[in-house]
Amino acid sequence: MPEHWPVSIIIPTLNEEDDIEDLLLTLTAIPDIEVIVCDGGSTDGTCAICARYPVKLVESLPGRGLQLNAGAASASGDILFFLHADSKIEPPLIHEMCRAVEAGHKWGCCTLSFDNQALIFKMIAWQSNLRARLFSMCYGDQGIFCIRELFDAAGQYPLTVFLEDIALSDRLRRQRPARILKGIIKTSSRRFLKYGVIRTIIKMQMVKIMYRLGVNPERLIKWYHPPGNEVRYENSRNNYESCS
Repeated sequence: MPEHWPVSIIIPTLNEEDDIEDLLLTLTAIPDIEVIVCDGGSTDGTCAICARYPVKLVESLPGRGLQLNAGAASASGDILFFLHADSKIEPPLIHEMCRAVEAGHKWGCCTLSFDNQALIFKMIAWQSNLRARLFSMCYGDQGIFCIRELFDAAGQYPLTVFLEDIALSDRLRRQRPARILKGIIKTSSRRFLKYGVIRTIIKMQMVKIMYRLGVNPERLIKWYHPPGNEVRYENSRNNYESCS
């Protein structure tokens, strides 16, 4: 195995035993990459599953921005690829990412798709991909990649409790436009199905508007995930994933 990996894939986890193994099966079959799982204190079988695979397990306090920065600090690769535990990718996407960086593109994301092919999810994915191409706004469920030099220069992920992916995208697009890869990243539709598609979309749009108006992410997370209605990433309270 090489001493240096061109790509380090960084995955934040908190109680992701239902999804993490499928992702690790795919990633660990790709040669010459480094896989880093940044765990925020899982109480289920997440860490035990990771121990069965050739991945680096990094422990940190919960909080997706904090965990992603911890993973980046321990990474060996020149290219950092931040990936959600419930995402699915095809191996050729990594090669496309490397070619994009070699061509001078410093950061970007993948083309989003959902695991549910209903028309409403195709429309959500289309809008997300259009937003990324037109405005260089890439969110976490699209799989953000960035060269280490730019990631550090932009200040890394902010240590907020919510919307850390929007904040990073804002920082990076001030430096360079994003490159949107043709390779597909497939994300879960679970939160839409659990809480209702239209209701979830409306809440997401309202959260983004309020964030742009300067509302503190601490206040937004309490409204977006009220007590008793938490999602899986409940301890860190920052499971915002883009839909637009």
